[in-house]
Amino acid sequence: MEKVDRRSKYLLGGFLVIAYTLPFAIGIYTKNVFFEMQWFKDLITVILNGFMQGGVYAMFAVGLTMIFGVMRIINVAHGEMVMLGAYLSWASFFFLGFDPLAAMVFTLPIAFGLGWLIQKFLLNAVVGGPELTPLLMTFGLGLSMIYGVELLFTTDFRTIPYAPDSFQIAESIVVGRSRMISFGMALVISIGVFVFLKVHRIGKAIRATAQNADVAMVCGINIYNIYMITSGIAAALAVAGGALVSIQFGFNPETGIIYTLQAFAIIVLGGRGHFIGAMIGGVMLAVMESLISFMLPNGTALVEIAAYGLMIFVLLIRPQGLMGAKEL
Repeated sequence: MEKVDRRSKYLLGGFLVIAYTLPFAIGIYTKNVFFEMQWFKDLITVILNGFMQGGVYAMFAVGLTMIFGVMRIINVAHGEMVMLGAYLSWASFFFLGFDPLAAMVFTLPIAFGLGWLIQKFLLNAVVGGPELTPLLMTFGLGLSMIYGVELLFTTDFRTIPYAPDSFQIAESIVVGRSRMISFGMALVISIGVFVFLKVHRIGKAIRATAQNADVAMVCGINIYNIYMITSGIAAALAVAGGALVSIQFGFNPETGIIYTLQAFAIIVLGGRGHFIGAMIGGVMLAVMESLISFMLPNGTALVEIAAYGLMIFVLLIRPQGLMGAKEL
């Protein structure tokens, strides 16, 4: 068994080497790669920006891996929660005049309450049942959120003009200020959640429930309350992710589908139910997307291939991901 596990790690490592080398090879073939100093500086900028974007991806993917780790529920509406966070930030900025990031002081409690209610009235009834039931339920929930937001805000793309200037790290190496702010906030939030799970009594109860719900219940833990708290935290992480991406990119009601795909690709790569794995997977996916966008002709339109391809091949080669499936 260990031999098979080791072999799958080597295969996955080989696949990732090929996956990261392929954009360079295509770029050389299409003459988009230039072996000159300015091109290498641009490459460093692209990788650095991808690394920072990966921190945001990882943060909202952690919420999805928490739900799967604790309840074994595949929540396909997670990306729609990210989209909802973007619209909450946009509405706070344009209608109320609040800073879109400072507005998280009240948007995150709203998100936590929404996640709590969804778990209490919808998902608690199907936890532990057939896997298809919660999947279909969250699929319907995601569609309802898309059509509800379309009804309120139409299908037009929205943007938030926030910190449009750049920060120059070195000569010819520039990072967008909004991206740096997003990465910093994502890092603080992710570390906060990690410490909460490791140190706080409720965090330990969440981890205990993830490891064995029956034993946790025998020990006096109300697992259904834990399920609701977990869903609330996951929803808050998704809405925080939506706030952080809204100050960088345009969005409309259907962009949540893309974030769902990215979140699934991240937890498949890092390892289902693995907190650190989600962080690593988020950075790896974002860097790969940046390389594809930079080196391939019309690369921006091909970025989604990274998430699709990564998820499919990792599932074929090593379904437990880089870090292996692990409880919180």
